Amino acid sequence: MTQIFIEARYEKTSEYVFLNTIIKELGFSEAQYKIICVGGNSNLIKAANKFKENTIEGGKNLIIFDADTPATGYGFSATLQRINQELQSNGMQADGIFLFPNNTDDGIFENLLEKLMQKETHEQWLHCYSDYETCLGTHYLTPNLKGKLFTYISAQKTLSNTQRNKLGSGQWLFNDAQYWNLNAPELQPLKDFLCNNIS
Repeated sequence: MTQIFIEARYEKTSEYVFLNTIIKELGFSEAQYKIICVGGNSNLIKAANKFKENTIEGGKNLIIFDADTPATGYGFSATLQRINQELQSNGMQADGIFLFPNNTDDGIFENLLEKLMQKETHEQWLHCYSDYETCLGTHYLTPNLKGKLFTYISAQKTLSNTQRNKLGSGQWLFNDAQYWNLNAPELQPLKDFLCNNIS
């Protein structure tokens, strides 16, 4: 089995649901993989036993984390180095590491999601949101990128009450082409990584 370790604290997050959606869209069954939440980018050690047991059983261990940015003290290179050091110092083996947004640049999961928004379809929303941010100016805090993306999906009038109630559990309708473009070229590095590493 392929175990995929992610930063999320629990399964009811947009990151978990998104990754699960993409893996299923690629044609993998739930018997082939398991997504494990470690609860933060410095908590791989808490999963050491799962790593080691899976390795002994012939399984694969993948890590999918945010690259973060130099402003947060990391960035792609620093995060990759930190993960490798943590793995080595704890006798853990990863068969692959992918860092959001695209496994080369600094950034986070939400940077990838922003690229997948159906911008042409929802151009008016984007203009309104930009005006909102401008209007807030320096007098107020503007929502972070996760807040922007949540506002994007929750503002959709086509959502049913059931769908709307599930938004807080990460159910952002990632497989619905009205809202997200899962064929965007920005998603290809993640798709390639998953296809090459899930067995």
